[in-house]
Amino acid sequence: MRWNSNLETGVEKIDIQHKEIIKRINGVLEACTQQRGKEIVGDTLNFLEKYVIEHFKDEEESQIKSGYPKYKEHKILHDNFIQDLKDLRNKFEQDGATLTVVLNMNKVVVRWLARHIMQEDKEFAKYYKSR
Repeated sequence: MRWNSNLETGVEKIDIQHKEIIKRINGVLEACTQQRGKEIVGDTLNFLEKYVIEHFKDEEESQIKSGYPKYKEHKILHDNFIQDLKDLRNKFEQDGATLTVVLNMNKVVVRWLARHIMQEDKEFAKYYKSR
């Protein structure tokens, strides 16, 4: 996943956090191509579990402060993603860094993140910047 202008929300703090998440995910994918995926999957899951909670908290606080009318729906999407990460963690702890775990990580995190940023976060950023 490459950072590009399509992913920019125009809200600096959110964009910086998104870039860091993408950087970490790319690290996993790159490690997998070098046969080092098992070494890095656990570390990346640890990072994501902590970092997305902080990132979502920041986003949600901005939504509340700005009176964003879709806050509740947005929060549900965040909560569902956190649950997906927990499910990935459980699968990783059960099976290790198997190809299935790595592929699921890619599917869950990369696809969700790209779609979420380009749709939900951009919609919020537009509202936020208009306030």
